[in-house]
Amino acid sequence: MAGYRLAMSRTEPAAGPAARPASARELLAHPARLVNPSTLGGAVALAVGLVLVLVPALSHGLTETVVGVGLLASGVNDLWTTARRRHVRTSGRVTAAVRGLASVALALVFLLSARAALAATILLGGIYLLFRSLLTLLLAVFSRDRSRRAPRFASGGVGLAFSVLILAAPGAYVDWIAAVVGAVAIFGGTITLAYGYRVASGSIPAPDGLYPSFTEILWSWVEHVDVGPKRRTLLADQLYLERPEMAAKQVAWWTMLVLSVCIATLAVLQDSTAVVIGAMLVAPLMTPILGLSAALVSGWAYRAVRSLALILGGTVVAVGVAFVLASWVPIVVPFDTNSQITSRVDPTLLDMLIALAAGAAGAFATVDRRVAASLGGVAIAVALVPPLSVVGVALSDNRLEDAFGALLLFATNFVSIVLAAAVVFVLAGVADPRSLRRDARRILFTLTPFVTAALFILLPLLLTTNGLLTTSAQQRTAQDVVDDWLPDDSALELGSVSVSGDSVRVELSGSPDDVPSTSDLQSDLDDALGGSYAVEVAVTPVQVEQVPAVSPSPSPSLRIDLG
Repeated sequence: MAGYRLAMSRTEPAAGPAARPASARELLAHPARLVNPSTLGGAVALAVGLVLVLVPALSHGLTETVVGVGLLASGVNDLWTTARRRHVRTSGRVTAAVRGLASVALALVFLLSARAALAATILLGGIYLLFRSLLTLLLAVFSRDRSRRAPRFASGGVGLAFSVLILAAPGAYVDWIAAVVGAVAIFGGTITLAYGYRVASGSIPAPDGLYPSFTEILWSWVEHVDVGPKRRTLLADQLYLERPEMAAKQVAWWTMLVLSVCIATLAVLQDSTAVVIGAMLVAPLMTPILGLSAALVSGWAYRAVRSLALILGGTVVAVGVAFVLASWVPIVVPFDTNSQITSRVDPTLLDMLIALAAGAAGAFATVDRRVAASLGGVAIAVALVPPLSVVGVALSDNRLEDAFGALLLFATNFVSIVLAAAVVFVLAGVADPRSLRRDARRILFTLTPFVTAALFILLPLLLTTNGLLTTSAQQRTAQDVVDDWLPDDSALELGSVSVSGDSVRVELSGSPDDVPSTSDLQSDLDDALGGSYAVEVAVTPVQVEQVPAVSPSPSPSLRIDLG
């Protein structure tokens, strides 16, 4: 009974008038009140994240240390929770204790041999996730409990896609993990700092235990930023083609879509960047995509289905209109040299990052009326209609590979905007916190197809980007080797160095007699690039003809005789 009274004293406020939360001025007057585990942890995470992102030279070594220290802190927290929270079930305490011990052991390995441990952890984690996902999918197929079948399919599908993504290029994540850890640290640190401030001000009760879980911190944030039902209704009227005047809204939307596709297709055919930007500004596809994101996190199933149907229908119509126009209108600029086409048929990871940022910006501009004018810039930043126009143009010329590349770019933009906007809508309070608590599993289940699609789309983007990064690194290495190969007093001028497959081409300007031994260059390139490379040295003779300046002849004098 005493234990029950003690537990109640931690969660229920004392009788009497509610304590007024402290203002920012009062907290600044007594800064010691701001010091608590959440503010300290949030400040440290934010500082580390900023260093990782802003100082790339320190990012890799610091990331490895941060991961080790983070694992150590997580393990200590789990062990502390196991010892402190005795009211938790025995199975939960045992799980926390095992997780804590494993985290501490892995942290020690990281701190002793960071980079090797990081690479091995990524590879082993991908293998473990692959087998666990396959097992989950098998359990879903043969499970007799239908209520658990759908969640197992969802978790197994996401896990399988993520494991394939890891195992396809495990080495790439060692190079990218610093930026990812930095971004996560900035995000988590900001949320945790806000939570610690509210604890210090007294607007929310102090957490139970040494340090709250990030789920508790996130729920506190979502409940604090709730926009309310009135604002939620206004946003729904802005994002969905519903009553009143539903027919007029739909006619206007389809009209603007067809016109934007016509503008974009004609601009692509004549390779006009300015006109393509104009098509982006009038394209209406961003609205139903943002509406789909808001519906997914708010549990609005009917609106989600209608938004998705509108997007799919608009996609088909856009490709069809572009195909018809390209079949009748002659291509002004040849296909292979058209920059509006070639720039959209080979998407990379950078395109996904742009779409994620644009989706977050679009969602924020939708919620915050003070920056609503920025939606035009968001439409320019992420291309939705131009890739569909390129799909139609490529299909009209029977270029199926280019059409697939442009369609992949549209799919990348679509999925990235949906996921980024969903996160922003949750963090901005558009999603009802009560619905999130009540239907959390169902909302996660509806987001699962988009997460899985994003992971599968990310695979070819990552491979393409990794190839570009490898080629760029080889270019820099070959450039350095050629610079060292040419004597300091050489009269030759280096034009360009290009690496293509297993061959290196060097373009020089000057006299062929001044070219050093190409066999030495090949040997140096093989050692630096780690392989056997064919070397081609092209020398362009330079002929210099000097014509001396002609001295001007004395101008004739003019004499006037007045005598």
